[in-house]
Amino acid sequence: MTEQFFEMLWDCEQCATRGLLAKSQRHCPACGSAQNPEKRYFPEPGKEIEVAGHRYTGADWLCAYCQSPNGASASFCGNCGGPKDGTKEVARVVDKADEPPILAPTSVTPPSGRRGWGRMVAAIAALVAIVVGYSLFSKHDETATVVSRSWVRTIDVERFAAVSESAWCDALPAGAYDVTRFSQQRGTRQVEAGQECKDKRIDKGDGTFVRENECTPRFKDVPVFDMKCNFHVDRWQVQRTEKAAGDAAATPTWPMPQLATTGFLRGLGQERAGPRHETYTVNLAAKEGKQWRCDVLPAVWAALKEQQNVRLEVRGTGGAVCDSLGR
Repeated sequence: MTEQFFEMLWDCEQCATRGLLAKSQRHCPACGSAQNPEKRYFPEPGKEIEVAGHRYTGADWLCAYCQSPNGASASFCGNCGGPKDGTKEVARVVDKADEPPILAPTSVTPPSGRRGWGRMVAAIAALVAIVVGYSLFSKHDETATVVSRSWVRTIDVERFAAVSESAWCDALPAGAYDVTRFSQQRGTRQVEAGQECKDKRIDKGDGTFVRENECTPRFKDVPVFDMKCNFHVDRWQVQRTEKAAGDAAATPTWPMPQLATTGFLRGLGQERAGPRHETYTVNLAAKEGKQWRCDVLPAVWAALKEQQNVRLEVRGTGGAVCDSLGR
C-alpha cells in the first residue's frame, strides 16, 4: 500500500499569516519571508491536505547561515546559497494528541479578610499539637501506696476432636478424611481481548507527515477455577479454660483440671493440658485520690507489700508506666 503524505502547516513570524503549507510554501506568499521550521504544526484532524505524488528523500536540513529549511537532496540552501556540509536536520514535531496531559498546579488564594483568621487557626492548631504532645510524651514521678495485690493462673484444656475444615485440594492436610470436592473460583488471569487502535501522526521532517495505525492489545480478567475440598481432620483444640485466682494472702497455684484420657475411638475425646497463662496485678492509689491498676512480673509482685509506698512514673495523660515499679 502506497504511503500517504500530508502537509504540515506553519505561521509566518513577519506578517502573521497563518496556516501556510510547510512542504509547498517554503516562503510566505504574503511577505516573502523564509519558513521557520520551528513553527511547523499539525493541522486539525479532518482538515489534512494530501501531498499528491510526494517522494520522500529524507528530513530537511537547517541552513547554518540563515536557518532556512532545505530538502534532503539539496546541496546548497535555496534561500542564501549556504552549503549543506556540517548542518543538522530540523527538529521533528510531536503530535499534541500523543503527549500526556500536563496538570497545572492549582492554588487557592483566600480573600484578604480571611487571611488573619487562617493565621489564627494555624496558631491554635499548633498550640493544641504542643499540648497533646506534652500530654502523650511527658512523664513525672508520684508516690503511690500499694492497696491490694491479686493473681490469676489459667490452663487451656485441649480436646482431640474431629474438625470440619475446607482448603484447596492441592493443600489437603495429612490425615484428612470424608473428603468432598467441588469447583470454586481461585483467582483471575488476564487474557487478550482484541486490540485498541488509533491513528498516529508522524512528522517526517520535510514539511510532511504520515498517518500510521498504532494498535495495542486490550486485556480482560477471566476467572480461574480450581478444586476446593471439604473434609474432616482430627486435631487438638482448646475445649475449655481452667482458672485459679486469689489475693496476696493465697500462694499462687495452678488449677488441677480433670482430663479425659482413655477409651475413645482413634483417640477422639481425649484431653490434655495446653498452654498456661498467669497474670499478677497490683492496685495502687495516691493521696489525691488517683488510682492505678498495673499488671507486673511475678518477681515484682512478690516483692511488693500492702500499704507499702512506692515510686510510680505517671504520664501526662494520667496513665501509669507500670514498668517503673520494677526499677
